[in-house]
Amino acid sequence: MKKPLSFLVFFTLAFSSLAQIPSGYYQGTENLEGTALRAALHQIIDNHTSVSYTSLWTHFQTTDKKANGKVWDMYSDVPGGTPPYEFTFGSDQCGNYGQESDCYNREHSWPQSWFNSQSPMTSDLFHLYPTDGYVNGRRSNYPFGEVGTATWTSQNGSKVGTCDYPGYSGTVFEPIDAYKGDFARTYFYMSTRYYTEDSGWETNGMVDGADLEPWAKNMLMEWHVNDPVSAKEINRNNAVYAIQQNRNPFIDEPEFAHLIFADTYPAPVIDPFQVDTAYETQNYELVILGSDPQGLAIQFEPVELPGWLQWSADATSLVLSGSPSASDYGNHVVSFIYRNPYSMPEILEFEIFADVLTHQVEELIPSWSVYPNPAASEVRVEGLPLQKIKRIWLSDQQGRILKEINLNSTSIPVSDFPSGFYFLNLEGTHFRDQKMIVIQ
Repeated sequence: MKKPLSFLVFFTLAFSSLAQIPSGYYQGTENLEGTALRAALHQIIDNHTSVSYTSLWTHFQTTDKKANGKVWDMYSDVPGGTPPYEFTFGSDQCGNYGQESDCYNREHSWPQSWFNSQSPMTSDLFHLYPTDGYVNGRRSNYPFGEVGTATWTSQNGSKVGTCDYPGYSGTVFEPIDAYKGDFARTYFYMSTRYYTEDSGWETNGMVDGADLEPWAKNMLMEWHVNDPVSAKEINRNNAVYAIQQNRNPFIDEPEFAHLIFADTYPAPVIDPFQVDTAYETQNYELVILGSDPQGLAIQFEPVELPGWLQWSADATSLVLSGSPSASDYGNHVVSFIYRNPYSMPEILEFEIFADVLTHQVEELIPSWSVYPNPAASEVRVEGLPLQKIKRIWLSDQQGRILKEINLNSTSIPVSDFPSGFYFLNLEGTHFRDQKMIVIQ
């Protein structure tokens, strides 16, 4: 059963608090996906406060400052290590450059030529970053991609070369792994902020106006998953919001990316399953198998699970195990989210009936009878200890419920039913029982 999930439990309250999302900012996006969600987010982040291109030099000092006060340049930084060089705000602005480390400039991560240097794109801080001028020049206006054999490599490991990601073979620029997610979410922002506002934009190997080509969506989704949102991005999102009065939704709610851009990744296939039975005090195990069209690992996340069940999973299966007690008697709904790392989420839902052992059933089921049988107009029930009965119903031979019976009734009208075979069913605290009746 497919169900879009805007309620996924991948984001904690602490994360949301750190992100400082204004109350109600994403109101109206609930239960949306695909184009509908993209359009709704576009309306929310549209018409931002546009700043001048010159003012970016000053704004970078708020949006892209390291803890040590230096420029946070993703084309030269080495997270967790020592960068080969660092820039100082103001004094190291470009000017001219002849090699790495000469100066930093204003990098349009979505190249200006792709949108004809139009406003407000040309100064939209969400895709503009301070970067080494020489590396920026080597990047040129090449698409982002994954390089097979590099023709040039920067001091921090960024590369230029032929793309070996499936779907594109042109020249690309590849940032280091630690910042791939940052650029992926930047592109998701641009594709959404300028949705339907991309008249005259360029079509090339990576984009068609503001739309991402299928191979690019796949690659950027992988970058988005493999390099999750960082504190750097959260802080930058808040800083840009203070300047432009709009936000990057894919930093605030990373699941939006799955709901909009993961359409080219089919979800895994799970073997169909509806109901099973577990018995009191006996070890129960259920293995649910799945497969992924692209051979990716299947991820499972519990949504609803009875306390007596434990779960584990590997790349292709979900394993449930446990032992119900007498107090667990009855139906238990079990539901899991499943997906591959890049697909939209699906939900698996079924029931497990926790039953008592056969010999215990014989001791617990009361002695009761129905008459007349066959019957034409009514049947009467005798011998029911009503204090032990929770439910009585009439069903057909396929198990379909036809009529719920009042617990205080001893006479059940049946004249409205066609002639045939039926079942009168009882459910008590620790038992189920049924008797066949014939209606003439």
